[in-house]
Amino acid sequence: MMGCMRRRLALLVPVLALQAAACGEPKKLTCSRSIAQACAAAGSCALTWEQAQDDTLFCPDASPFLPHRIDCGSYHAVTVSLVDSSTTYYYDAASGMLVAIVQAGPGDTACTAGPDGGFTRPTCGGAVSEPLPQCLDGGADAPTGG
Repeated sequence: MMGCMRRRLALLVPVLALQAAACGEPKKLTCSRSIAQACAAAGSCALTWEQAQDDTLFCPDASPFLPHRIDCGSYHAVTVSLVDSSTTYYYDAASGMLVAIVQAGPGDTACTAGPDGGFTRPTCGGAVSEPLPQCLDGGADAPTGG
């Protein structure tokens, strides 16, 4: 019995090591269309980081999950989550422009809009996310009681 478990473990360790190596390296995602194409309809995207911080476009109508923002590498990011998927909007920290839209679901991550050459998601490390204030009850500019 013990010999059988050791063989299984011996086979499992290299597989786990390969998976860990694959997870550790960011993969370049091929983007299916440009930001201009994805955001062609008026009001469909917040094209700048300044707009993203105030626009209620990200605020959910029926989802119980609030969108969150995080600074990640050389990007500002907003993630909108649903029950089993999420969409993250990446903004260049230097220019403030929307550069990529990435959707993630069970077992699949895809760049739905971004650069022709593809997009590599940044590693966020220990950064902490926070909810978008404009999506909290009352919004960011709600008057306070007095």
